[in-house]
Parts: sequence; structure tokens; C-alpha cells
Amino acid sequence: MTQRKIILRQTQSPGDILTFTRAVVDLVKSYPDYMVDVRSPCPEIWENCPYLTKLDEKEAEVFTIEYGRDGKGIHESSWSGEHWTDAYRHDVERQLGVEIKKTAYFPELWVSEQEQQWINQVETEFGWDGAFWLLNAGHKPDNELKQYHRWQEVVYLFNDMFKGSVRLVQIGHKGHNHPELQDVYNLVGKTDLRQLIRLAWWAHGSVGPLSLQFVISAAFQQPHVVVAGGKESVRWHLYPNGRYLHTNGALECCKWEGCWLGGSQGKCLDLLHGVPRCFTVITPRMIVDAIKMYYDGGVLQTGVRGK
Repeated sequence: MTQRKIILRQTQSPGDILTFTRAVVDLVKSYPDYMVDVRSPCPEIWENCPYLTKLDEKEAEVFTIEYGRDGKGIHESSWSGEHWTDAYRHDVERQLGVEIKKTAYFPELWVSEQEQQWINQVETEFGWDGAFWLLNAGHKPDNELKQYHRWQEVVYLFNDMFKGSVRLVQIGHKGHNHPELQDVYNLVGKTDLRQLIRLAWWAHGSVGPLSLQFVISAAFQQPHVVVAGGKESVRWHLYPNGRYLHTNGALECCKWEGCWLGGSQGKCLDLLHGVPRCFTVITPRMIVDAIKMYYDGGVLQTGVRGK
């Protein structure tokens, strides 16, 4: 087999970059003689990754490729069954001219043994050494279709249901819009990306919109509840162990697949009192019941820490 030296340059958002890990791992597993390195704005995602080889872009025979995402895969996902991770793999195949065997379904993260021995941030900041879920209640300033509007009610219902045996930890980027919620442990703006990854490793699961937190949970193969509404195709994001609360098929604006609006793609076309209608039909009770299902089913136990 011909050895190739390849640098993959991926410059999208952290959630995209984390999803891209699946394609990189599958590439190296399919072609173990290849030497592969990655350039991205999120090196924290690649820490401890055993599949990368450090390469110099100036070295002869090093092939650098810019990677994005196969747009065709997005628009066909509602009927093809293709997943977000599949689109990246297909993009790599196309640009390298090779076939890559799909070896798994989820993104990958690597937490070192040393990191696993550290006390988690919730315990150091708040003294809580019990079970917790991560809550992302925020969104980027330009995208109202990723912002659920009833998170405080979710918190009250969650706390009433679990009676303090499991807590909610609010997380998020300091540059994004996050409501100030009561009765949560607040770590908004207090975690860098690697700290967030370690925090998720300790958590029972995560709850929030279509954003980075659920991709991290998918990488750790842990429970997660996604308040998706009707923005995107269901099959594009779905992982087997996640509860994906969507409205596709229930509203005219997303009766077959997602509307794919929000941000630069355009504003929501079906607002109810200023809120995207797809969010108004998802109640706080539905969200908390989706979390509770993991405990009712026995995958999680209230008296047991995440790790």
C-alpha cells in the first residue's frame, strides 16, 4: 500500500470539527500506512488522539486538503438516511480518491488517564459530588432557531422531579446569549473547550439545542436530550442513545424535513408571539420526561455519579 502524508484542514465550528473526528479515525483505520494530521481552530478536540501523526506542511510529499462538509449529503439526508458523520466521510473519499470503511457511528474524544483522576469542576466550584446533567440554554446571537424559550420552567420541573438527587449545570460560551437561570449551578463562560469536554465526561448526560453539547455526549456515548424543533433533518443528527425532540411532520414549515433556516439562511417564517412555532409545541414536561426515561429504564441511577 502506498504511504501518503495528509494534512486535513477543518475550520468550521467546534461541533462540526468534533463530528469530523469520525471521518479521520475511519480514514486511518482503513489505511493504517497513511500518515494523517489535522489543522483546526479547536486543537483541544484532538488532544490524546492516537490516530494522528505530526506533520510539517512545508515538508515535501505532504498533501494538505481543505475540508468542509458535503452539502449534497445534507439535502438528501431526509430520504437517504445519511448521517452528519457520513457526509464528512464522503467528502474525504472524494478529495482523496479512496474508499473509506465506516467503522462506527459516533464522533470520538480521548480523555487521558491523568484527566480522569482530576476532581471535576462542579465539585471544585460548588462542592457537589453527585450526579449532574449539563444544560446549554443559550444560542449564538444570529440564530433564533436554536433558542428554546422555556428553560427556566424546565429547570423547575427537573428539580421537582429529582428532589436534589441530580443537579443541572448550566454551561455555554461567554460570547453567546444565555438566560440567567435560577436553581442551577452556573458555569457559563467558566469553561474552555477542554474543560467542557472533561466536564461532560463526568456528567450523566446533556440537554440543550442543536449545538456542541449533544455532539460531545454522542462522542462519549452517553444520554442526551436535544430540543431540535423543526430546523434540521432528523436523520442528519440522530444518535441511537439520544432523545431527539423534533416537530418535523407536525408543522407546515417542516412537514417533511427541517426548514434549514436560521442565521445566514434566513429568519423563521412561522413565529408565534415572537417564538418559532416549532418550539412552542415542545413543552418543558416533554423535555424533563425525556431525561427521566433514562432513569426509568435503568441506564442511569440517581445515586450514582457519572464516572
